Amino acid sequence: MDDPDKRALLADLEEGPFRIGLLNYRWGLADLELLPQDLAWPMTVFWVAAAARPDAPGRFYLRLDCQGYPTQSPTGTFWDPDTKQNLATAKRPKGKERVGLVFRTDWQGDRAFYHPYDRVAAQAHNEWPARYPHQVWTRQHTIVDLLSDFHALLNSSDYTGL
Repeated sequence: MDDPDKRALLADLEEGPFRIGLLNYRWGLADLELLPQDLAWPMTVFWVAAAARPDAPGRFYLRLDCQGYPTQSPTGTFWDPDTKQNLATAKRPKGKERVGLVFRTDWQGDRAFYHPYDRVAAQAHNEWPARYPHQVWTRQHTIVDLLSDFHALLNSSDYTGL
């Protein structure tokens, strides 16, 4: 393993904050049988637990491109482990306010989250660092920051299900 980006991510996955979330069933890495056969670095699939909602799953999967981690933030979208494709619009989490905005389906062809931590979104919105200074990705951030924020969204009262 000679890729410094991959080594940095794997090191963060061994640290306490990630492991605490894992032990508390907030997030984790997707099981190998749920991954596409051709999945290769820098792509990684995580799951994030979601609050119980009628006809909605208890977790969502995120397919993240971690190229340049941690200097660059990840980018990605929801993943369907059954079809091994991006999650269909009808199966994506919905919300009235921030959940609906962050997980919107009408932006960038469903290839990125509309969130300041998402690399594609951040590059498209130069005004976000001034507007959301607490969510500007820096080298001090880890994958746990993104997973924590998505977990909070998927367990908020704003999350309405599918």
